Amino acid sequence: MSYIRKLNRKYDKMYDGQVAAHEDSGCLVLSGQLQRWSDVVHAGKLALYKSPYVGFINDIECTGEPAMPVRKPRIEDSALEWEEPDVLVIGGGVIGCAIARELSRYKLGVMLVEKEHDVAMQASGRNDGTIHSGYDLKKGSLKHKYCIQGNSMIETVCSELGVDFERTGQYLCYTNKLWEPFMFISLLHRKWLGMKGVKVVRGDELHSLEPALNHNIGTSLFFPTAGILNPIELTIAYAENAVQNGVHISLDTMVLGMVVEDNRIKSVKTNRGTIQPKVVVNAAGVFSDDIAELAGDRFFSIHPRKGTTVILDKKYTSSLVNSIISSFGKSIKKKKNTKGGAVRKTIHGSTLVGPDSVETNHKEDYSTNSLNVSEVLKRHSRIIPALDENKVISYYSGIRAATYEEDFIVSKGRYVTNIVHAAGIQSPGLTAAPAISADISKMVLEVFGGEDTVGINPEFNPVRSAPPRPSKMDDDARAALIESNPDYGILICRCEEISKGEIINAMRRNIRCDTVDAVKRRVRPGSGRCQGGFCGPQVLEIIAAEKRISPHYVKRAGSKSELLFGSSKTQMQKKAAAAVDRIGSLKLDPETEAKIRARANALLALSKRKDDGDDDNQ
Repeated sequence: MSYIRKLNRKYDKMYDGQVAAHEDSGCLVLSGQLQRWSDVVHAGKLALYKSPYVGFINDIECTGEPAMPVRKPRIEDSALEWEEPDVLVIGGGVIGCAIARELSRYKLGVMLVEKEHDVAMQASGRNDGTIHSGYDLKKGSLKHKYCIQGNSMIETVCSELGVDFERTGQYLCYTNKLWEPFMFISLLHRKWLGMKGVKVVRGDELHSLEPALNHNIGTSLFFPTAGILNPIELTIAYAENAVQNGVHISLDTMVLGMVVEDNRIKSVKTNRGTIQPKVVVNAAGVFSDDIAELAGDRFFSIHPRKGTTVILDKKYTSSLVNSIISSFGKSIKKKKNTKGGAVRKTIHGSTLVGPDSVETNHKEDYSTNSLNVSEVLKRHSRIIPALDENKVISYYSGIRAATYEEDFIVSKGRYVTNIVHAAGIQSPGLTAAPAISADISKMVLEVFGGEDTVGINPEFNPVRSAPPRPSKMDDDARAALIESNPDYGILICRCEEISKGEIINAMRRNIRCDTVDAVKRRVRPGSGRCQGGFCGPQVLEIIAAEKRISPHYVKRAGSKSELLFGSSKTQMQKKAAAAVDRIGSLKLDPETEAKIRARANALLALSKRKDDGDDDNQ
């Protein structure tokens, strides 16, 4: 209690009585109102400084910067009514999909629900794809534990799932020569953290390995276990293998409420019906604290942290860096609670720069601005001077699900007996996913009475057949593939060398793929320099033909995102002329004939207005 009294005295002095701390069910809880979100976050971090409590909830209302409303699926039906899975996994990111796949090893009925139109649509789809070594993590933290374990497992996982992975290693460059005497102490510290193969690289050797590095940087620590992969590909591969092993994935499905009785979740209400699971797994990313609150098991808070990453054209930067390069030293203003970003090669040959780190009150704010992009490039040009804003082809923002403790939450429910949390999973969550999913699965099995009670799924197959990639094949293999299916010889995306066959293959796999964005995320048409300017219309036509729908109904990402809005004037004139021609051959009553002529005349009038210059005003 003395800790809370001291804390409240600080708050009274800082915020004039607008914030108060109290204890509730063993958790430290903040309440009150503040104008600025930065003050809300600061108050939360202050509360945890030497806090004796295990569990923290920040319920301070931000009156000056209200949060954006959550995007909800438009669909409402009863498709999931009366469903009774053994396990309900909430969240279709890399953690949720990895957990679903891990649970499919056992004789359990597993369902995964995701509120977006596809998996990996939020943090997992906006990740930079780095497999971290764990060099900057606190020993004893869950982040450190699961990063080290996951890093050692990732190669096997990628091999089983057919996902490209490369151990490029990572250079931590010392940008200030005053820090170099401490380098060997740092080397010993990293080895104490469990880093394998860490070594010092300096001088000519360093610059021969990374020629674009600033010539003033003469020393680096090299961490060989770091690597790169495509986070979207990994998440989709996890999901496809989970479905292959019996998991039911329901997209466009949002959890709206829960019924809890006698400290157990009895039912989960969604926009697609009420589900009655035996166990619930909370892997909802930035919404994990909201899910915990619905379940009556909230003992943590998420404060979203936004980061912007810049993509450079691989045509000019494919040889810019050969690995992952980050920096240490006063010349790089590294912000607290962030890795400070890096310059890294991607598995597809382009270059990523960033991300930065900005606290935000909005859990789905993926907006970008030129100031962030310029700052990211400026900050990292100190280690790679050749970074050129003119080579930028795109940029994107993601939201990290940070807890105030700045650590993962991987645990059973505290107040509810049949919920398990995989929450607060920010970087290095991608690296940690295999290890987290294994431990969460063990916790789920314990709720059922253990592995012996549940039993092993004898039909479980960990291997996923990866889709063909003609651009990565030798000439003979590519020729054989094209001979077996000529669609693989029709080039659709010149920038990324993507064929029609690859697009159709992606659409016919076991996770729904029916939008331009879904195709892009799987096989990358539109990810190159032209950003879909050449291949976009062709992808749209392929989707329309494969789904047997009009091109007008093809969507960019989800509901209400159609790309086409009407017919051109030429099409309208053809329709009108065809209607007039048919009138004479049909035996119509005068009223019907009049309606058809009126419609044809209206189309002709509209097309004439376009000819007369209406298009200039669009």
